[in-house]
Amino acid sequence: MEVDDRVAKAWKEAPADKRKAIANKMNIRITRELFDYDKETFMQYLEQLRNNMAERGLTQEILDDILKDES
Repeated sequence: MEVDDRVAKAWKEAPADKRKAIANKMNIRITRELFDYDKETFMQYLEQLRNNMAERGLTQEILDDILKDES
């Protein structure tokens, strides 16, 4: 993904947990933009994403915060 130099520098300097949270937000947003999912399919995708992120240590609280920010 192409970003300007300022964003690239900030990304490199950001803590790993912040980069994870941002990456998850971007994944959700890009998926919404690129795929024409019906609501049920998209909710299944989100559930799968939640499970994958939980396996990697991302808590439900963090996921809720990410989803809240998307509203």
